[in-house]
Amino acid sequence: MDSIIASSAAIAGVVLGSVLTYLFQARNTRQVQLFARDQQVRQERLAAYSEFAGIVTEFRRSENDRWHREREDPQGEPFITARDESYQLRAKATAAMCRVQLVGGDTALNQLAERALNATTEIHQATGEEDRAGRGNRARLAVQDFLLAASNDVH
Repeated sequence: MDSIIASSAAIAGVVLGSVLTYLFQARNTRQVQLFARDQQVRQERLAAYSEFAGIVTEFRRSENDRWHREREDPQGEPFITARDESYQLRAKATAAMCRVQLVGGDTALNQLAERALNATTEIHQATGEEDRAGRGNRARLAVQDFLLAASNDVH
């Protein structure tokens, strides 16, 4: 009878040990999966935010170039080329902003991205050199505001 009790206790110990090992491994696996998912989301956000800032910066350069080429000759080929480049970069910037909105999910960050894009779009509408410089500076600062908020989102 003692051997049956000892055997039952040993079997119960093995079963309990197996169940506890399974539970700890399952918990650990979930934690690893959550960490990996969080890291993937962070990397996607980092890529989207930096891509947006880079494209908007390039778009700002093209808007300044467009403004200058239009002042030189509004019917000339350099202006037409600069205007077309500006349109293409605005489309890329808009697509990059959509990606920011999809992966970010933060309403304030989305609004900062939209503000940066809108401020950049307005550069070519400047009425004079001082106005163009002011608009360009506002666009640059809007991108900096976006990047500051974005950096807080990926840390």
